[in-house]
Amino acid sequence: MFQRTRNYAKDYERIGSTVRYRGKHYRFTIEQPAQKRCKVAYAVSLAVALGLFIAIGFSGSPALGAHGGAGGGATPLYVVLPYVLLLLPLGLGLARAALLVFKSRALEYAEYDKYLVQQKGVLLSALILDGALLISMITFLLIGSTEASAQWVAILETLLCGTCIFFSFRQYHALFTSVAIDEATSVRYDI
Repeated sequence: MFQRTRNYAKDYERIGSTVRYRGKHYRFTIEQPAQKRCKVAYAVSLAVALGLFIAIGFSGSPALGAHGGAGGGATPLYVVLPYVLLLLPLGLGLARAALLVFKSRALEYAEYDKYLVQQKGVLLSALILDGALLISMITFLLIGSTEASAQWVAILETLLCGTCIFFSFRQYHALFTSVAIDEATSVRYDI
């Protein structure tokens, strides 16, 4: 089921100047209202996580360089690196989730692969990076933060961001487990 070559060209056929998809179609088996709620909750929770990510940067945390790091020194790399790297999976996950929300017809294999199969790795990496950021912020607090109150705000925001990512992962899993495969010859989608 999980094709690793990503060779989608064989799923299309050209008839004159018209290109038609002839591969398998993937559709959701849950009812339309529940599917829509699940898709919207998936995208909104990732949007909230991205908003919390931005709020972490503006929280005034000494670990992220608001006051030059511990003791007025340089901002520690062990805190900044997971923070910066977290933006990539959050942004990519939100973009793909938003595209999935507006998708109403059955998915072609390339769309199924991009919107659902590859999304698992994106969400897991976002969870891991958020956990690494949380651990590094707590470590910074224990090592010698001068302003503990601003650091606690950033830690709380990081924890809430991870909660939103986890909630979106649960919604993703509900969508992923409700996928059925239709052969191209048995179902028509040109209506």
